[in-house]
Formats: sequence, structure tokens, C-alpha cells
Amino acid sequence: MRPAPRRAPSILPPPGPTLIVSLLIKNPMSAAAQGGATLDSVAVDHRNETAAEPTKGARTSGCRRRRIAPAVALNLPEDIVVWEIFVRLPVKDILRFRGACRSWRGLTSTSDFLLAHHRRQPSLPLLTASTESGLPIMQRCRPIFRFSNYNSFKIHASCDGLLLLSHTHGPFSICNPATRQCAPFPALAGTGDISIVAMYMHHPSGEYRVLYWKGGYMDYRDITYYVLAVQRGSSPRLCIRVPNSDSPGIKKDVLALQETRPSAHAPPIAFQNCLHWDPGYLHNAARLVVFDTVVESFRFMHRPVGATGLCNHLCDMEGSMGFSCFDDGRTSAKIWLLEDYEREVWSFKYHVKLPVESLCTLTYTRHLVLSHNGDVLVYNNSNGYMFHCDNTGKKIEEFQCDPWSLNIIEHRLRESLVKPDFFPRQGSACARRPSLFHML
Repeated sequence: MRPAPRRAPSILPPPGPTLIVSLLIKNPMSAAAQGGATLDSVAVDHRNETAAEPTKGARTSGCRRRRIAPAVALNLPEDIVVWEIFVRLPVKDILRFRGACRSWRGLTSTSDFLLAHHRRQPSLPLLTASTESGLPIMQRCRPIFRFSNYNSFKIHASCDGLLLLSHTHGPFSICNPATRQCAPFPALAGTGDISIVAMYMHHPSGEYRVLYWKGGYMDYRDITYYVLAVQRGSSPRLCIRVPNSDSPGIKKDVLALQETRPSAHAPPIAFQNCLHWDPGYLHNAARLVVFDTVVESFRFMHRPVGATGLCNHLCDMEGSMGFSCFDDGRTSAKIWLLEDYEREVWSFKYHVKLPVESLCTLTYTRHLVLSHNGDVLVYNNSNGYMFHCDNTGKKIEEFQCDPWSLNIIEHRLRESLVKPDFFPRQGSACARRPSLFHML
């Protein structure tokens, strides 16, 4: 078994134009293709069906033909076409087929469809790549943004297909890569030196909010968390003091909470209307941090028994929450599944023996659990090597490049066509500003 090449790590990624891309671990396949027909064949059948309609007798307008053709072409009920086929398609296919006919545009623009379609989209890892790299892995990526320089931006949070980002010494913005919309977030820039934890939907009010913290750099008892609504003219209207206690266990958790920076190392996982993250990145704490997004308060929950504290990650397990870490020897990954949320019961699910041990023993090697089936992506940004293996440790694919040519950001993106109200309307001055989607 060929070991990963050992290279001296670079200190900084290379300068120059940089793409933010989402990594397609598995080639997407449309529901129509699984049923024996491709989307392209549907479009061809649609055109042929329209062209073959008789012109004698009562006249049928081209618009009416376009409205009835999709169901006729597929020979399926409209509900099947929308809720079994369209709802499973990638965003780019939905946008392409909206232009095919007026009926498809209407069916794929309702709020019920947009929400259902978003839930069906895969949660894809984000990474940066040099635009001059020409790496084979780029054939497996979807471009998201383009920046002039790697060090000129930072992605702080991801939620519902939206990304919260900022330029160096510049303002914050919220963007939707699927619709290519951006909205400035100047209220966040006026909050001073902050550390952003997450962006989330506050369901009681129906608005997006950002959780961040300030203070605590010299004394953890001074840390304060703030919530800022994503809307024009908003200001921090709620502050949350971290629970304080004389109990040594609580103090240990609070200190870990203060020193954790989820947006940089292990972004929170949203589950059961709560944000969850692990403070063990710097501290081998026994509990996870939980932020309830409804009542907006903190609590703690237990980690799985047997967690090592080495490269801990919480992961979305498609309907549940998972926890993963390296074992003590850093030669395998251990994965648990949360079976009972209220009782905090974890069950051990996978013990993945990693196929390239020489990479896993390096200091900066990390991993991501890619699916509920236990697939794992192991990577080392400074080494320039990553591999994808299944839950038995069988290597599925590997990627080799120059050090720092690729950089896993650790935020993930689930694309969405839903358009929040805070985005500028089409044609407004804000909407006409230069965007991050130039030359994609």
C-alpha cells in the first residue's frame, strides 16, 4: 500500500487568485436517470412532443403546448414529476429547466418545493483551490466564489445554503452561491473585535441571527455572547452570560467554551433546533456545548464514552447527529451515532481502519465524516494529500497536490434556492455591486 509522500509543511497558502469550491465526493445522479431517463432526454422528448402535435382543428398556442408537454413527455402524473424527480435534482439543473417552459418554472418556484428541494441537497465540504493549479480534483468540484487572494477573505458560518463571510479589513456579507445573491451586513462590522460562532434560523421570529462572543481574552469570566439579527438597522439586542459556577467541572467547560472557535476549527452542528460543538479542540473536556436557538441559552451534554479527544468532530448523520475522533494511535477513526437525544445516549457505529497511516500520524492531519454510512475524508492541508475511504477502511479515491494548493475550510454547504427577504431586490443599487461570482 503506497504511503502518502511526506513533505515539509508550508507556513502559508500560496498567494494569487483563489476559488472557493464544494467537493463532490460522489458523482451526483438525478432521479430521472435512476429511473432510466436522463434530464437531457426529457428535454428532447419535450421538444419532439411539441413538434409532433397536430395543427388541424382547434388551435393550441405554443404557450399551452409548453404547459402540458412536460407531463406528456414523461408520461407521469405531475405530482410524481415534481415531488419524486425535480425535488432530487441539483440546483443547476433546476435553474436550467426553469427556462424550458413556464409550467416547470412555476412548479419549481413554490415555497413548499424550495424547502423540500433544499432538504434533499447533499451537504458538501468546502475547500479553497488556486485558480492556476489545474489539479484533476477540480473536475470534481463546483465553483462557489472567486477571490483575488487567499488571505483576502474568511468564511465565518454556513446555514441553509447561506454563507457569512468577510473581506480583510472590510465589511461582512451574506451570500447565497446557488442564486448568486449577496447582501451587506454592516451591523456586524460595528461590533468590534469578535469571534463568530454560527448563523442560525430563529424560528419564533422567522429571522436569521448570528451568535458571536466578545471579551474573555484575559479572564474567561468576562466572556459575553451576543445575538444579532440579520436585518437592516439591527443592533445587538441580546447578550448571554456564560454559566458561572464554583464547580471545577463547570469552570473547565466554561474555559473550554471561551477558547473554542467553532468557525475556524469545528463549526457547530444544527440539530433539534440547537447548535452543538465540541470544546475539546484545545481541552479534553467531557461535555459538548449546546446552544438552544429557540430560547437562546446555553447548556452542556455528554460526549460518547470512549472519545479520545483527538481531532473531535460532530457530524450531520442525515436525521441524527454523529461524533467522530481518531483513536489514541491516530491509525483509525471512531464514529458514534446519537440514538436518544433527550437521554444523551450514544451508540458506537464504526471503527474505520485508515489505509494511509503515515498521513494520519502527522500533526495537522484531520478528518471529516461524509455520510451516515461512515465514509471518511482524511486530509492534511500542509502536506497536500487527502483520501476518501469507506467505513471498512477501503480507499475509494485519493488526491495529491502541492502543499496548500487545496485547503479544506471545514464549513459545509447545502445549496438552496430559497430567497430570504434581506437580499436586495433585483435592479437595486446594492444588487448591482461587483459580486464574488465574476469569471465563474
